[in-house]
Amino acid sequence: MAGHTAPLENLAIYTLESSRTANWDGLQRACDIVLILFTAPLWVPLLAVNAVLKLLFDGGPVLFRQVRLGKAGEPFVLYKIRTTPASFQSAPTDWSDASYPPRTRFGQWLRRLDLDELPQLWNVLKGEMSLVGPRPEMPLHAERFSRALPEYPQRLAVRPGITGLAQVNGWRGDTSIRQRLACDLEYAGRRGPAIYFSILRRTIGVEARRALSTTTAG
Repeated sequence: MAGHTAPLENLAIYTLESSRTANWDGLQRACDIVLILFTAPLWVPLLAVNAVLKLLFDGGPVLFRQVRLGKAGEPFVLYKIRTTPASFQSAPTDWSDASYPPRTRFGQWLRRLDLDELPQLWNVLKGEMSLVGPRPEMPLHAERFSRALPEYPQRLAVRPGITGLAQVNGWRGDTSIRQRLACDLEYAGRRGPAIYFSILRRTIGVEARRALSTTTAG
């Protein structure tokens, strides 16, 4: 349930810490805040416009809330612009692919451009997420993946991110969990300013190409 945020007790948490990465974790938090505030004149109007369009085309509710796992397995409520019909109710076992969940026409457009992710900037400001890190997983999926891949909980050593190494390498959505995990663990071990800003730069390129392909297709 979206309101349930009790710690996940049966998931072993590992750490990928060194003095270098520990020092960077604090600086990364500062970089997140500075970048979000600096770009606020861009994303705040964009978020507001999409929220209004969501109401006009689909009606409410505007926001979608779902429990995900943060650093050290601490649950938090993740926010998105809702892309599914108002009657759709998500379940803890849901897994998204090309045909599920059902989306409205406006929701499909938001999803293609990743604009539904904008409210997660609030999660970043609250300290539950970072701009860069492994994508946060739902608790039941994390438990299942951990049984199949014992090293999976190591990705919880860092804050989850809006974008990450797996995503810029094409491992997003309904793709190989092993490949995504390999990227997540590589990021956790290498995390620092170089890979942080590299992933942000590559994300801008990926999103620009997605926007261009969507415009061309339309």
